[in-house]
Amino acid sequence: MLIIPTGTDAPIYHWPYATVGMIALNIALYFLVPPPSRSILEIDPDDDSAAVKFEEEPLFNRYALELGTHRLVPVQWVTHNFLHYGLMHLAGNMLFLWAFGIVVEGKLGLIKFLLAYLAMGTLHGASVQTLMMGSSTEVHAAGASAEVYALLAACMIWAPRNELNCIAILMIGFRTLVFHWDLYYTTVALIYIGQQVLNLVVWGVLSGDVVVTEMGHLSGAFWGTVVAIVLLKAGLVDCEDWDVFSRWARYRKLGQEWKKRGERLDRVDESPVHLRGRSGRKKRPWTEAAARADEAGGASISGSSQSPEERAAVALRKVRRLIDEADYEAAVAAYSKAARSLRAWPAQPELYNLIKAMHARQADVESVPLMRDHCRLYPADSAKMRLKLAQVLILRCQRPAAALRILDEIPAGRFPAELEPTRAKLRRQAQALRDEGVLELEGDD
Repeated sequence: MLIIPTGTDAPIYHWPYATVGMIALNIALYFLVPPPSRSILEIDPDDDSAAVKFEEEPLFNRYALELGTHRLVPVQWVTHNFLHYGLMHLAGNMLFLWAFGIVVEGKLGLIKFLLAYLAMGTLHGASVQTLMMGSSTEVHAAGASAEVYALLAACMIWAPRNELNCIAILMIGFRTLVFHWDLYYTTVALIYIGQQVLNLVVWGVLSGDVVVTEMGHLSGAFWGTVVAIVLLKAGLVDCEDWDVFSRWARYRKLGQEWKKRGERLDRVDESPVHLRGRSGRKKRPWTEAAARADEAGGASISGSSQSPEERAAVALRKVRRLIDEADYEAAVAAYSKAARSLRAWPAQPELYNLIKAMHARQADVESVPLMRDHCRLYPADSAKMRLKLAQVLILRCQRPAAALRILDEIPAGRFPAELEPTRAKLRRQAQALRDEGVLELEGDD
């Protein structure tokens, strides 16, 4: 089966200059440092001219990764990642280098991507050459495959639920079947990395041979995972809380919230009737402090005993509390009421944090009014917010016309150049929905 990646829905905030540069460099080096021919690789030990052939060792072998010898060659840790043994080897690697590189560079930018790319390839080369020192298998290894697996592992860590658009071609006899698949990066990683583990077990453990290719691929995936986690934990990459760790934390928190909510409902069902409200639910057992906070929250909007700053702070605390309790409808209502009554409320950092808190709880649809206000009130700081709002309107709300209005509010010349490809892609998605005849329900946009 041949799988050809064609696109991705992952947000890309930097044009992939470095990825294109890496592809161009690999292609150029294929012709400048061509792979050796079989006549040079296979040396007959009984041939008197073997020594001459050894002296004429091709340039390719000097920079490919030596395995099984008794020496370490640091320069090869870097150079072997840019050499290839044939056109098909080169074409396959470059195709997936593009597919995964645009996502990683789209989050890191040019300089950090180059440093991460070189770090992953160098760590892979150093570890494999060290592990195989003195082994019975003396070969040379080359190719960008380990880098491709490293980038795939980074995509799995940083964008686990984003999709890779693929065309799969399956040939059965004289028939050719073509499928269009949209696969999560997690799924792609499990397929490819799982295949390497299976091959390593079957051909390595059972046969007793050293499987160099699979070892190299798994080494690349390992170091890609390490570098991706280090950059993420160091705050050098912004995954907008959609990375694997943030998603896992959200799932755990949502599970805890649903468990607490279930326990509260169980207590309500077992409570005396006189403690229930009109709906039959138990009245909320507020503490004295919570009651005073609620009273202050209500008074802050209409009363005049507090300063505007105090009223704004109380209103902000109330919205935050409701978000923390997962009562998003009440949080949006409290936010809207305060926004109508308080002047210049909330400030941009506070509004951004409210939106981020809702997204962390997967309440992106409920956060649409807040994102809309952020784009209207703070247009200079809303480039990424505008894209996120459009994405939610398209994918979650089925409102392509509203998304197009959001995307077109800022002229192309005044929108950040590195975000223009993402805006153009969202515009195409919205237009495709309109062309499909999606019935758009009016809402607050």
